[in-house]
Amino acid sequence: MQGNANKSKFVDSDPLRVKIFQPDPVPNEPIPESSSEMEVKFTRNFTLLEGEKILLHKGSKRTDSIPCSIILQNLPVLSGQFSLTNYRVVIEPNDSQWTYQNKVRPQFFDIPLLIMQRVEKTIDKNNTILDISTKDGRYLRAVISNSLQSEFNIFPTLYSGAFPQNPISRFAFSHTFCGQVDGWKIYNPQNDYARLGVNPTKPDCRWRFLDNSTGEYCETYPDIIVVPNDLPLMTVKTCASFRSKNRLPVLVWCNTRRSATLWRCSQPKTGIRTSRCVEDEEYLRRLAQSSQRDPVLHIFDARPFVNAHAQRALGGGVENVNHYENTELHFLNIENIHCIRESWVGMMVGLNNTNPSKYLSAVEKSGWLEHLSLLLQGACDIVGSLQNGVSCLIHCSDGWDRTSQLCSLVQVCMDSHYRSLRGFAQVIEKDWVSFGHQFEVRLAHANPNLQDDKRSPIFIQFLDCVYQITLQFPTHFEFNTLLLHDLALYAYSGRFGTFMGNCARDRISLNLTAKTVSVWSYVFENLDNYTNPYYQAGQDDPIEPIYSIRKLVIWHDLFSQWLGDFYYIVPQLLGPNDHKEALMRSAGEGMQLYKALIMQKDHEIKECKREISDLKEKLAKLRS
Repeated sequence: MQGNANKSKFVDSDPLRVKIFQPDPVPNEPIPESSSEMEVKFTRNFTLLEGEKILLHKGSKRTDSIPCSIILQNLPVLSGQFSLTNYRVVIEPNDSQWTYQNKVRPQFFDIPLLIMQRVEKTIDKNNTILDISTKDGRYLRAVISNSLQSEFNIFPTLYSGAFPQNPISRFAFSHTFCGQVDGWKIYNPQNDYARLGVNPTKPDCRWRFLDNSTGEYCETYPDIIVVPNDLPLMTVKTCASFRSKNRLPVLVWCNTRRSATLWRCSQPKTGIRTSRCVEDEEYLRRLAQSSQRDPVLHIFDARPFVNAHAQRALGGGVENVNHYENTELHFLNIENIHCIRESWVGMMVGLNNTNPSKYLSAVEKSGWLEHLSLLLQGACDIVGSLQNGVSCLIHCSDGWDRTSQLCSLVQVCMDSHYRSLRGFAQVIEKDWVSFGHQFEVRLAHANPNLQDDKRSPIFIQFLDCVYQITLQFPTHFEFNTLLLHDLALYAYSGRFGTFMGNCARDRISLNLTAKTVSVWSYVFENLDNYTNPYYQAGQDDPIEPIYSIRKLVIWHDLFSQWLGDFYYIVPQLLGPNDHKEALMRSAGEGMQLYKALIMQKDHEIKECKREISDLKEKLAKLRS
């Protein structure tokens, strides 16, 4: 079966699928069916998770899988077994060596339903063809006989699982996991602020906690917010009303040694008439007084100058430093969600579909590394101000995308606690989950509309920035890059409740803490997988990464994970088990060489010590 298949009619609406489906033509002969009495056994590691169940029904009976053919680009047709659960699709090749011989990762055929961004059905004379594309760059065509499709109602079941209308229908509400750590309790705001030295019970504390559990001050802020202690509540509320979405300035971090504080908010609603708010001006004057140096506040607007001023036509705008006493305004030129979405698409297409000799040009054209550079540069500018004892206020437009990125990156650079595994979990819970990053909208959970311009991989971009920093400071982080990769997967997969909802109110209404599992429960139960063996505790000084594009690298483990070029293979080996054994032997040989080198150096050190001792004796004799 050679030649080119007809392109899917939906290719144009899905940019990630352009030039993908050029495999062998769909087989016209019917797919052989399994006997109704035959029980299909999986030969690979396919174990149902807690709460996971097979959705293939056959009358009163269930079957684990049905036969199918899988078509991938430039690869022979794969015959295998298709299994559908309430969490994922699993395809098991009949030939256990197929994935290894064709350099396809076995994980490619383990596809969480919620990570799917497009599922389409085409029917011909004998078969039903399912075109599936995912948010992490997987594309495949599954061919199933019409009789099996009709009998098991596969497409409607698959589609409703990938795009459930009711959030409670998602697998996260069925999944259970018993770990020693309750991930929902990993972050406690009072404890985190207490660690930073914020204790409102002390008479000299300049800050106080406000109860926002009812959304009285801001509906998209957490239950507890920290504001200046000596401001009347009416001033706080007025200030909130002058900020987009009522996201008033609140404390997220402070440096007790240098008395510098870090605040976040949204843009002021100055509008075309350049409106003023005396209460907002007074609020920021109090923030400036928290600086150790001359009372000054650095306002970092994440947006480009032109974009920020263009927001005035929509009722937003920027602070007028002529009205805000002791402030400096800095624009960081970080692009909006639409540019980042287009850049992400360009990066994925460029790395996975471009001629290998031109893929670097495609990467450059996408602008992804440039966007990372601007984000890291902005974080370094803020770190520099904080180190000089100057308090900083960060905002973008609504204060839940670029603001979350910058706040969390700054804290990772300034505070070694957030470079520990527990601390990193806490900064994500604080600046992303609690402060209302719109995970539901940005990750397009259960959203089949690829034209929705609100979707954007903002959280993934943040993880890429952290990835770049860990490469530059390999001993400063307690966690490894596998944690970052898996967080990107679990953000999309729908297995955990951590990345569901758009704000704290949404998560409370869904009762996520009681009905779903936190991703951190899983992470802390598998610490061996996520711990950095090169980590050296005690490196508490702030770090400032190099943000030059020349220093940044492509995160191939994420962007290129499904490419055969990155599937390590040894031709003379027979299968994946032999491959693992070879790697173990190679590691063992490396360790032996390392030990031999250490012994050689020890011997050289002993010889040097002996020579030094001899020289000292000769020197003593000469002196006598």
